[in-house]
Amino acid sequence: MRHPFNYLSLLSLPALAALIYFPTGNHDFIGFAGFFYFIRYFWVQPDELFLLTLRRAATSAFLAECVLLAPLLLLFYLLEPGSSPMPQALGLSFALSLIFFCLFHTWLEWKESRDCA
Repeated sequence: MRHPFNYLSLLSLPALAALIYFPTGNHDFIGFAGFFYFIRYFWVQPDELFLLTLRRAATSAFLAECVLLAPLLLLFYLLEPGSSPMPQALGLSFALSLIFFCLFHTWLEWKESRDCA
């Protein structure tokens, strides 16, 4: 039987951008190394419970991004009224929701493994 491909492992591809640090010396690219965490999902076979926890984490992260966007837009507008707050607010809300997704998915996996043992 052929095992299905785990698409979550593709989140490790942005980690390749961290390699740009070596020829350029630009420290901004080191943050992409955090995506190396998702390499482990190349060897995880997705079952129904895994997909359910993934869906829960992704839905929660999406809602967190939607909730964070408006206050961040207001905050960045109040900090600097003359410029557009959209790039900073979108970037920060995306980064925070990605961090929330990783932490929440890790917690759900830990909880699942603890309940199964």
